[in-house]
Amino acid sequence: MRKRYGGFENVGATVDDCKNFRTRINRYIGEYGTDMVINRLTEKKKQYLVDFSFEYSIDEDKRLTGLFWDDGLCKRNFMEFGDVISFDATFKTNKYKMVFVPFTGIDNHCRNVTHRARLLASEGIDSYKWLLNSFVKSFRRQPKVVVTDQDPAMKQAIKEVFTTSRHRLCMWLIMKKVADKVGHELCNNDEFKRRMCDIVWIDSIEPEEFERQWKLVMIEYGLTQNKWIDDMFAMRYMWIPAFYRHEPMSGLMRTASRSESENHFFCQVANSQLTLVEFMNHFDGAMDVQRFNHRKNGHISRLLSLMIGANLLWKKMLLRYTPGLYSLISK
Repeated sequence: MRKRYGGFENVGATVDDCKNFRTRINRYIGEYGTDMVINRLTEKKKQYLVDFSFEYSIDEDKRLTGLFWDDGLCKRNFMEFGDVISFDATFKTNKYKMVFVPFTGIDNHCRNVTHRARLLASEGIDSYKWLLNSFVKSFRRQPKVVVTDQDPAMKQAIKEVFTTSRHRLCMWLIMKKVADKVGHELCNNDEFKRRMCDIVWIDSIEPEEFERQWKLVMIEYGLTQNKWIDDMFAMRYMWIPAFYRHEPMSGLMRTASRSESENHFFCQVANSQLTLVEFMNHFDGAMDVQRFNHRKNGHISRLLSLMIGANLLWKKMLLRYTPGLYSLISK
């Protein structure tokens, strides 16, 4: 308001006045916040956004239990950058404790790109199945690889709905537990850490070689009877890069850190005290920032390509017409 009216002295209200006004607006919205959001999304779908889609679910008490929405740009981004995606359901963005679930990929500038956004009231198997079914319904295809944490409900839902996708577990979260499971003294052993990293993080070895090296390390350091180690080895095909080395683009994302980064990005514009109406406004603003940065990065890339192309053309012309000058400049 200071910027709009040209100075604090021209606003005619204090900070407390603005806070009280916001409180009165939220009180006016009250229990109709969900209706307002649904009406707003319906209007977008019917009137002015091409390829916009959304879906919501309610329980027997007519309370909102799930909401997803995406537009044409989200769908185009998924077609271009949706081979490997990550999603995480730990970020609460509104006062109704609904969980915000952005589906995150990596664009051609190696930056995060949000393919779709969802709100869930619970984190059970049925909620995740509804979420993933809505994903398939909207995008009409499944990602090749999905990266998540070890949430059992999420794992079951992915298995039932994403039938053609490979589910990959976050390597960082698993390796973070090693110290607690095998002892801090062993984890401080530099040789043990080196040998583990050489077989766990690398994707240039075949699965058979990984299994052979893993067993040798476990025998040498007395971990053959460790139940957690046995469990991690049993699910090796879900988190070890050696088992994904022939999966196209899977090297882009090995951990859920992209989702955590995405959560941090949205956390800058959202918090757990927002109403649904406020959250939607903040989300739209955040997406505008993300898309502006993508366009800016694209512009910079094109400009650099033109500059490199012009430089090569200039050198070719020098070499062809004035080879002596070209040799002098090269030196």
